[in-house]
Amino acid sequence: MSEKRLLLPSAKSAVLVHERSRAHHYVRNTVVIIGVLCVLVGGADVASRFTKNLGPDAAFLAFAPPAALSNPAALKPTTTATVAITPARLQIPSLGVDAAIESVGTKADGTMGTPKDFDDVAWYSPGAKPGAQGSSVFAGHVNNGLLKAGVFEQLSQIKQGDYITVLDTTGRALVYRVSSVTEYPANASSDAIFATNGPSQIALITCDGDWVPSKKTFDKRLVVIAKPAY
Repeated sequence: MSEKRLLLPSAKSAVLVHERSRAHHYVRNTVVIIGVLCVLVGGADVASRFTKNLGPDAAFLAFAPPAALSNPAALKPTTTATVAITPARLQIPSLGVDAAIESVGTKADGTMGTPKDFDDVAWYSPGAKPGAQGSSVFAGHVNNGLLKAGVFEQLSQIKQGDYITVLDTTGRALVYRVSSVTEYPANASSDAIFATNGPSQIALITCDGDWVPSKKTFDKRLVVIAKPAY
């Protein structure tokens, strides 16, 4: 009998322990769920404050090019020559452009030189450097007048607010935001575009309008002006 009394309480004890274990399991899961909810709510609050403080540029900071994020100075306004770079590559994410840069001067007729490779962008090296005061000028082919596409074939599709990144050979980047897209006659004055003083900006130029066979060029020029993004 004593052995039975010992077995019976032991069995009851086992059942009681099992019930407490299940209850403990539910309580633990409830606590974990509450904890996760608190983290999510707290994270949402932080994200909200982060976005509110940064304004419309929060998305850019979150998805900026790696080259820009690797150099914090690239996210700040570039208004002095102390951050000027010699450009080696130009990127326009919205158009899928990621092109090498050729340094050019002026041609015999006094106009800016053009890139030798239709896939490259030309930079007017006698002018301003990106990041320095004045306008740093880049030019690219739209096509060869026939079937060969140029690096700036889609430049007319660029929009105000789109980003342009200029990088040097070390990967240091300067980020710009498009402020204007304007079409000019081919013979229009370009003095303002090539200015070497005043606020820092970049200018992208390509052909536009109609092809003129007798002159072997187009009758218009498309000029995109971009200001430092930060």
